[in-house]
Amino acid sequence: MTEACRVLVLNSKGGAGKTTLATNLASFLALRGSVVLADLDPQGSSLAWGQRRPGTVPAIGVLKDSGRDFRGYPVSQYVVFDAPAGLKRGRLEEMMDEVDFLLVPVSPSPFDMDASRSFLACLEAIKRFRKGKVRMAVIANRVKSRSQAQGELLSFMKDLELPLLATLRDSQIYVRAARQGLGLADMRAPEARKELPEWARILRFIQTGEIRGA
Repeated sequence: MTEACRVLVLNSKGGAGKTTLATNLASFLALRGSVVLADLDPQGSSLAWGQRRPGTVPAIGVLKDSGRDFRGYPVSQYVVFDAPAGLKRGRLEEMMDEVDFLLVPVSPSPFDMDASRSFLACLEAIKRFRKGKVRMAVIANRVKSRSQAQGELLSFMKDLELPLLATLRDSQIYVRAARQGLGLADMRAPEARKELPEWARILRFIQTGEIRGA
């Protein structure tokens, strides 16, 4: 693989919103340069999204790599990996060797938080992650503003002493975008504009590795 900024979107639990995060991130990065979106999940949700993507928006090279060989990718400035759930530790360690940034979406449900706690503890045991070669950030996903669940998620993050990079709302705009093969970066709807400050934090993290003002 050529030298590119490589971002892995991963959580051990299914349904955390990995594909939503990966496809939207790819759409924002496509405004900055060439992007490959690699679908590592046998379900192929990102691949299906890419097949729906219209030719009137910035191009994204979407490919399937469910075997996770990380070989033969087209040259690009950014690679976004949409990873499957339930990875074994050995496979997770191999993937850490391929990436620069790790984004972990967590939704405000007890099941997601319990699974994420175990997953984050597993990450701490991986040598490459411990040495800071992979920069990680947690993103709250599908959050209803000022809800009890949002408060519980914030308490969960505080207990783990992890900074929260951004909070993405539980909004139908993401569903509408996915249905059309779009990301929020491709849309002009008022609901999409409301989300832009949070995505600016994510993009800044990928550019600088810093978490500020989340």
